[in-house]
Formats: sequence, C-alpha cells, structure tokens
Amino acid sequence: MSNSRGQASVTWRARPDAVWRSILAHGFILAAVPLPPCAVALVEGAYELAVALGIPLALCILAGILGRFQRYPDDLRAIEAVCTLAALLLIACAMPLAAFMSLGLSFTDAVFEAVSGVTSTGLSMVGGSLDWPLSAHVLRAWLQWTGGFAIAVAGAALILGPSKAARAMGNAGMTESDIMTSTRQQARSMLIAYVAITVVGIVLLIPLMPAPWEALVIALAAVSTGGFSPRPDSLASYSGLAQGVTIALCISTSFSLMTYVYLRRRGPRAAVERTNVRAMLSVMTAGAAVSTFALWQRGLTAEEIGAGVVNFLSGFSTAGFSAAPVSAAPVILALLMAAMMIGGGTGSTAGGLKIDRLLLAFQMLRLTLIRMRAPDRAVTRLLDHGQKVEIDRITSVAAVALCYSISLMVGWMIFLLAGLDPLGSLFDMVSALSTVGLSSGLTDADLAPHLKYVLVVAMLLGRLEFLALIAALSPITWFGR
Repeated sequence: MSNSRGQASVTWRARPDAVWRSILAHGFILAAVPLPPCAVALVEGAYELAVALGIPLALCILAGILGRFQRYPDDLRAIEAVCTLAALLLIACAMPLAAFMSLGLSFTDAVFEAVSGVTSTGLSMVGGSLDWPLSAHVLRAWLQWTGGFAIAVAGAALILGPSKAARAMGNAGMTESDIMTSTRQQARSMLIAYVAITVVGIVLLIPLMPAPWEALVIALAAVSTGGFSPRPDSLASYSGLAQGVTIALCISTSFSLMTYVYLRRRGPRAAVERTNVRAMLSVMTAGAAVSTFALWQRGLTAEEIGAGVVNFLSGFSTAGFSAAPVSAAPVILALLMAAMMIGGGTGSTAGGLKIDRLLLAFQMLRLTLIRMRAPDRAVTRLLDHGQKVEIDRITSVAAVALCYSISLMVGWMIFLLAGLDPLGSLFDMVSALSTVGLSSGLTDADLAPHLKYVLVVAMLLGRLEFLALIAALSPITWFGR
C-alpha cells in the first residue's frame, strides 16, 4: 500500500486551463462534424435540421477563433492529451442531439443515436429512416466517418503541428506509430489513406446501389466500420455484389491504416511484416470457415449460409452491418461474440480488444510455458516482431482486458436484473463494448431508458478503450498532486 502511495505521489494532475486551451485549439476540427450535413440540409431545404446543426457549427467556429488567441501549452502532459481526446469525443456526441430531436427522436434516443454514430458503433433506435431527408442520412454516416478516424486520431496532430503538444496528442490518439515520420506527417498519411479508401468505396458502390446517395452513406459507414444503414434491414435489400463490396470496405479499414502508408512508402513486404495484416487474414479466414461449417450443420441454404458469413465478417471488422437477422442459435451467437471481442487491428478504425493484444497474450502464455521448462539461468524474453516488448505495453494489455471484462459483467448483470434474455443481453453488451452494432434484437426503441444508457456508457468506454474515459472522469486526475 505504501509503495502505491509513493508511486501516486510522483504523478501529474491534469491542468484544467491546459485542457481547456487544447479543446479550443480543436474548434475548427470539431466544426467538421456538423458542417457537411448542415450544408446538405440548407441545399435541400430542411431548415429545421440546418438550424439544429448550425448552432453547434457556429460555436465550434467561435471556439476555433478563440483558440487562435490562446497560447497553446507546449508542455502538454500525456494525461492532459488523454483528457482532451475524451472531451472532444463527448463534445462531438453532444453536437447532433438537437438535430436528432428535430427528426422526432426523444432526448434519450437522440443521445443513443449520437453516441452510436460518433463512436462508429451502429446500434440504433431508428426502426426505419428511409423517409428522413437526405441530410439526416448524411448526418448519421458523417458522424461515423469522422468519429471513426478524423477527430480521434488525425485531427489533433493536423492542427497543432510537430511540437511537443502535437506529439502528446498524437501519442494519445495513435496506437501504432512510424518513428521515421513526425506525428503530423503520420496523421496526414493515415488520413490520406482513409480518404482514398472512402472515395474508392463510393465509386464502386454507386453502380451497385439503388441510388447514389445510398452509395455515399453506406461507403462512409463501411470505411469507418460504423454500420449505419438507411434501410431497416441493413444490407439485406441490396444485391450480393453490393454486400460483398461493402464488407470488403469494412475489412480494409479493420487493418491498421499504417498498412497503406507502409505499402506506398516501402512496398508490400514491409506492409505485411510491420503491421497486423497476416494475423488479421489468418484469424478472419479461420473464423469464416468455422462459421460456414456451423451454419451448414444447421441445414441452411447456400444463400442463408452466405448471409451468415457476411454477418460474421461484419462482426469481426466491428462494422455491424447485417445481411440477415442475427441467428438465435447459441453456437452462432458465440462465434459472433468471439469475433466482436477480438475486433480489428491496432491503428485501425475497428473496435474490440484488438487482435494485436490477443496475439501478445498468446506470446505471454507461450513464454510462461517455455520458462517452466527452462533452466534458472536461461535468458528468455517476450518478443513481438523480433523486438522486446516493453512492460508498459504488457501493463496496458492487462488493464484494457480487465476493464473490458468488468464492464461486460456489470452491464450484463444490469440487463439480467431487467429480466431480459441472458444470451441476447450478453451479445448486445459485447456489441456495444466492441463498438460493433450487431444486435440480437433486444436493442430497439422499446428498450428501457436505463438500459439504453448502459449501452451508451459501454459504447463510450469501448471507443476510448476504457482507460482514457476512466482517467478523464477520475477525480484524482484533476485533484491529485
């Protein structure tokens, strides 16, 4: 206990003024959230929605202007960078609330929809939105696109430049770095890759979709691994080819975005060796094969098996699209939950625990077994890609896994106390914590309000990988020594 107190005595607290100035500096970046849907609303004459989006847009621009007159803290501490990122995400979630309420949603449902959008989850309170104006569909898809990458990862470094503050923000937002480039250059390279994949996706989907605007919103949601669809049956109404292209887009950004940066700079070999491509493809292929076998054993048709595999790949990429209702069969739900828990790769837009952490955990298991057989004087080390794994990374993996497990157990127990189906409740909690968006059917407008807020908290925790939100809301962060 005394040792813990001693370690706590040398920690920094977050300075509110530094965090405030950092938030102001990101005003123009935050303005990118309501700007496009607001512009579309004005063009199509949806003036109520335009006003609801215009007010937060004006506030963001005002914050950006004020930020230009504030001296940005060059000594931004890591904890302050984490708090800033958490605050930016929460502010982004608050901005579209009035817009969703203008579309007829209650306050609770508007909160749910906004958080699901910004966290790129895809769980929804909207049963059918085809009669919504185009700007409303653009709003939902754009929230996912910006939440999936631009704000949480690239926005900070793009506006601040390669200073100490930018590096602190970059380290807080980027989990996989290229030491050969500055934070700002890295962010720009990743953003270019993200935009390029989005443009390619839109071009590919336009001839496959009933309308060009559906291609736009589906591509934005797919690239962000978000999962919002303008249709109540998600992807089921679209052709098999359209479903395939959509899932391919989801998978493309469930890899680390640094894959595409390495691919352009150093070629395919470096892209494969220095990122999680090989592991992702191996686990994805094995999971799809097991899923196919499980579906075939149930006597389903080829079309039903294909839809089930699409659901599995969507869950593994944490996109949340579905080609058919999620099967109630326990084995199928278990496979999907495993896929959602694993999630995509570190440095991607996907959620989940991340496959990189899973692989590191297996390396730790392997090392433990080796040490049980090794002589006392033998030197054994935990290695990843030939490099020694630092203790900070091991601690982080254990902390995230613990937070995920505790959050899942607490949330699941709350659902069980409400008398809901145990397996379905567990599935939807995993979906929310992993920011996926698939549902067993429990998550809809009829869900009890307190359970909706449980899922809201789960989505926020999952998107910020637990530690950031816990640190930002912890009193000791602000009032410690």
